[in-house]
Amino acid sequence: MVGALIPVFFGLLIFGLPIFASLALSVAAVFYFWGGMDPLLVPMRMFSGMNNFSLMSIPFFILAAELMRIGGLSDRLIGLARALIGWLPGGLAAAAVMACLMFGSISGSSPATVIAIGSILYPAMVNAGYDKYFSIGLITTAGTLGPIVPPSIALIIYGSVTGTSVGMLFAAGLLPALLIGTLLIGYATWYSARKGYARDPLPTFGSILQAVKRAAWGLGLPVILLGGIYSGVFTPTESAAAACLYGWFVGAIIYRSISFTATLVVLRNTGLISGPLLLITAGASVFSWLLASTGTPSDLAAYVLSGTDNPVLVIAAFNLILLVAGCFLDSASAIIILGPLMMPIAQELGVDPVHFGIIMLVNLSIGMLTPPVGLNLFVAMGVAKMSLGEVFRATLPTMLLMLLALILLSYIPAISMIVPQALF
Repeated sequence: MVGALIPVFFGLLIFGLPIFASLALSVAAVFYFWGGMDPLLVPMRMFSGMNNFSLMSIPFFILAAELMRIGGLSDRLIGLARALIGWLPGGLAAAAVMACLMFGSISGSSPATVIAIGSILYPAMVNAGYDKYFSIGLITTAGTLGPIVPPSIALIIYGSVTGTSVGMLFAAGLLPALLIGTLLIGYATWYSARKGYARDPLPTFGSILQAVKRAAWGLGLPVILLGGIYSGVFTPTESAAAACLYGWFVGAIIYRSISFTATLVVLRNTGLISGPLLLITAGASVFSWLLASTGTPSDLAAYVLSGTDNPVLVIAAFNLILLVAGCFLDSASAIIILGPLMMPIAQELGVDPVHFGIIMLVNLSIGMLTPPVGLNLFVAMGVAKMSLGEVFRATLPTMLLMLLALILLSYIPAISMIVPQALF
């Protein structure tokens, strides 16, 4: 039965069906033609898969990020980043990476980070004399920090399909995000020093304080999100709901940039963004259930480990598979389809599920930079008015840094695990 499932699924994809429909209909077809089971089980299992409290946080996180984006937070975060590190060689480039890191801690989304920061800083960098390919490549890659730094929509999905603690996953994403951000800032500084790009003057204490004051309300959002979770006051879902109220209050009352009409537009956009994600989750839940009920993950684990039980080789193979998958699937789909298959094998090798979740996420974040489905590339095309090929070539140097970070994170578990182990 499982032998027919995968070809049917990819056949439906080739015919142009949406991913969620391909997932659900492939299971229904297998039930009807090969399994002798009632296809009505499919919608029942889809509902069961959606009936998950943690998944409610996804639309809340998206809504909170949208409220803070249109509420004028982007320019305030950029101002703070420039005040803190704009005095470095190529300070504007370094500030772009830091701004992506800060905005990612609010949005949890890679494309949202690219468009929020890139639409402001890309023109500013080009006008300041920076090479346009260097500028868009750096911003496009720094946007991948969005789903790695907590909170992260992708980690919520991973936690829901593998049964891993979302709070521990959020904690595990902190140091990897800082590692990648540090590598990108180091590269930006080195490249800018070689090219002789301008830097901002050394800031005064007063200018830093002023920038902190302007961004303080926005920076309060990740404090509420993560502080509420780790203090035990909120679950991740409850913290996301509290973040929505906070985001609307800051944008509408404090910054006075969100009107009633804008609020309705944001609610509509949130529904349009959340709907496909949740539908994919529903379709994938029945797909994963069929695989699990037939023992496929255990069989696959035995097959892989019969060839080698060397963790170095198996993790390298997983990285290669995930990098290829990231070229053709969005992060949510890849996590839902591959997570339940790969995690049991990783556990057999002694890899912690939290650590493996970070490995998987960084792989798929690199996939956001690779055609034909790299969403960051398409967003960057609109920001820079370049072709897909030009943007992809521009990201190649910084993508190598992402691959370096992936190797370090794969084989040095402490980078991912030290924070969750200390907190939990």
